[in-house]
Amino acid sequence: MEPVMPERRRPNFTFQFIILGIFLAITLSRIYVDWLWFGSLGYLAVYKTMLFTKILVGAAIAALFFLFLGGNVWIADRRAKLAKAAPYYSIAAGISVIAGFIGSAFWFVVPRFAEAAPFGFVEPLFKRDPSFYMMVLPFYQALIITVSLAVLAALGLTLAAYFFSQKPKKAARPAEQPPEGAEQRITQFTVGLPQKGRDHLAVLFGVLLLAAGAFFWIRRYSLLFSHRGAVYGAGFTDVHVALPLYAILTLLALAAAGVVMAYPWHKRGKLLLSASFLVFGVFFGGMLVSGLVQALYVEPNEFNLEQQYIQENIKHTLYAYGLTDVSVKDFPVTYNLSAKDIAANKQMIDNIRLWDWRPLLTTYQQLQLFRTYYDFVDVDIDRYTINGRMTQLMTSPRELDQQQLDAKAKTWINEKLAYTHGYGVVTSPVNKISKEGLPDLFVQDIPPKSGFAELAISEPRIYFGEKTDSFIITDTKANEFDYPLGNDNVFTTYNGSDGILLNGLARKLAFSINLGSLNLMISSALTPDSTVLIRRNVVQRVKTLAPFLQYDSDPYIVIANGRLYWIIDAYSSSNRFPYSESTYGINYIRNAVKVVVDAYNGDTSFYIVDKGDPLTQSYASIFPTLFRSFDDMPDALKQHIRYPEELFRIQNGMYGVYHMKDPQVFYNKEDVWQTPNEIYDREQVEMEPYYIILKLPEEKKEGFFLIRPLIPRGKDNMIAWMAASSDPDRYGTLEVFKLSKQELTYGPMQIEARINQDTDISQLFTLWGQQGSQVIRGNMIVIPIEHSFLYIEPVYLKASAGGALPQLKRVVVAYEDKLTMQPTLDEALQVLFGASTGKPQEQEEESMLSGTIGERFAQASRLYDEAQAALQQGDFATYAQKIEELGRILES
Repeated sequence: MEPVMPERRRPNFTFQFIILGIFLAITLSRIYVDWLWFGSLGYLAVYKTMLFTKILVGAAIAALFFLFLGGNVWIADRRAKLAKAAPYYSIAAGISVIAGFIGSAFWFVVPRFAEAAPFGFVEPLFKRDPSFYMMVLPFYQALIITVSLAVLAALGLTLAAYFFSQKPKKAARPAEQPPEGAEQRITQFTVGLPQKGRDHLAVLFGVLLLAAGAFFWIRRYSLLFSHRGAVYGAGFTDVHVALPLYAILTLLALAAAGVVMAYPWHKRGKLLLSASFLVFGVFFGGMLVSGLVQALYVEPNEFNLEQQYIQENIKHTLYAYGLTDVSVKDFPVTYNLSAKDIAANKQMIDNIRLWDWRPLLTTYQQLQLFRTYYDFVDVDIDRYTINGRMTQLMTSPRELDQQQLDAKAKTWINEKLAYTHGYGVVTSPVNKISKEGLPDLFVQDIPPKSGFAELAISEPRIYFGEKTDSFIITDTKANEFDYPLGNDNVFTTYNGSDGILLNGLARKLAFSINLGSLNLMISSALTPDSTVLIRRNVVQRVKTLAPFLQYDSDPYIVIANGRLYWIIDAYSSSNRFPYSESTYGINYIRNAVKVVVDAYNGDTSFYIVDKGDPLTQSYASIFPTLFRSFDDMPDALKQHIRYPEELFRIQNGMYGVYHMKDPQVFYNKEDVWQTPNEIYDREQVEMEPYYIILKLPEEKKEGFFLIRPLIPRGKDNMIAWMAASSDPDRYGTLEVFKLSKQELTYGPMQIEARINQDTDISQLFTLWGQQGSQVIRGNMIVIPIEHSFLYIEPVYLKASAGGALPQLKRVVVAYEDKLTMQPTLDEALQVLFGASTGKPQEQEEESMLSGTIGERFAQASRLYDEAQAALQQGDFATYAQKIEELGRILES
């Protein structure tokens, strides 16, 4: 009877199919959701370009890998008669899919290469347009990397195929047998590669050397981004040593490739190894020689050898950061400011910012939140036309923060269906103060109220903002909370244009998978008319629509035509601009695009404000339906564009060094400018740029500018100030006003030191501190006016008790060698110039106690001592009386 052979078990691929199914479900649901979302915004053509380019790039790379790997497996099978070729084809297919998936992430390299727009000039070394390095060269580099990885994968796969195709052979026995009693040696086996396999692998290695030759040739261009010399870019060593070295390496790699690929004919393994080691030996030897030349020859005579390259670095860096056309003017400081000058600049004086955004944010949060689930995230500064006059206002949106809901209220219904949006904004002028030292609110409360028609808001709901990080569903059976009204709530239904209808099982399933929410499938609160709103965070929203742009971290909200809009600055940038100094990982930047997002509808528009930027021209060619002309922006929104602070900071830093256009001065760093410091609260911090309504020298009317003082490195006196225009008709114009180096002009920290040294001010600060209050010194504003400077610093008082409001109690004004601290700006100007703004603030209506600060300090100290003595004796009536008198003095 024949033995029964056990049935061979078939492999179980259940787990693999489950993993594959999950991957496909996630991928397809994401594609479907994105397709619907882009289409709902009118940008389906943009998504199609992205999606199909990714698919084509990924498919092309996968096909290249599979053809190359599969072809080499086929050759190996023909040469070595592989026992089982199928597993190797499967491995080749797996590697190809992975390569295609990874390669598709770099899809944008291809359309940018195809639509590269020229800059119109060439760099001096290779005589190529900068667009070659920023848009064309990355494609060639990606191509070489792809080919090299494919060859490496083929080498590994074919080596394994040949190795495992050979049967082990018993090694030859030794000639002499070991003596009797000695340990018996184990029989040895050897596995070798067939000669045909060696020939095959040699050809593949030769192809890899060809790719190395292409790499060395392309590598020459990277010298324009070298850090080796005195400045960023190609230096003496790069041009005279490294550049010839890469040319030699290219020729050696090609020659070595020929020698290696000829191995099937000459069969000389040592020659193959020698050719390969020669290439890499010359490479490492050349790097060593370059280092020695730089250290022993260039650095001892650096300026003479690097001068022409320093000049190129200066020229290209100024261009790359938009600083070539900076208007430089002298600003002679005369200090002859009079009351007449103050009156002539009334528009500017009336808009001097006294409110620091940090204490103001705290005040908004205490006065205008109304419910714990609301939050003010930031305060934005902008200008509005109020009663025919340009007025600088500070605005903060009241957003809904679901994280602040009570723990028991954090249900899926509440977070996704009920608490869906913020409501309105709070707006106040930069300089108005109430009797209590609080801001004068121009827009306030829920629903928002305003006494100015220009600030009236007909649609205050904020469905899209900075804190709207989760999806919501509207038109459901649940009541959608609108705003609180006394002890009750008002409910609403979203009527905006955004949202995707959840009207079918396929859509519900896709969104459930994509958003990770099973409730979208099973919740009974949804109706056939329910819509889902996703990507409501405005920064995430624009990044998804145009991921190739960089975005400012500070979106700001504006009121226009009765609606709320977010404006986000978008930048075209690169780290591949030749000869340009690098900072924050980039060496080229333009504020090329303004993005506007409707806070209620979510409508998103991209407006090109820099038509001359080649990167943006390239992007517009790739996505013709994405961008719109700046001329198409509504006039009501044009009046609110601002020059971005982040770009201005970068330009300040670069211009502080690169304003020195003489190579010798630049090399010695003789005249470096830097940003001054200031005192905020009690800490020394870097002075931030600030927006201001300003009339520039020789100009007839005011404009809205972003400015910042500059000081010499290592000193505190002011040496210049820089201004960027935000007015639509001259947007982006940069001007630098240089001060005399022979005369002292106080810098911010020198004024801060004078404030600290003023005995009357110091005594009052000390007295306030003794009463348990926190003295907050706001950010200093340096105001260029006529040919002089005013230095203005607000002082706030905040009680130590929890929930206390910062109150603006004093304004410090300095001019030349004069300094005063008064309850209002108007009083301070009267003390210094005998001038008044002609617009008394409400604080001035308070009756002030007479006497100097020193006299009031002495009186306050006496009252404090008398109050403490009465308290120790148990005389509470006298104690209360003395404390009340003390309070009146401190508030005066």
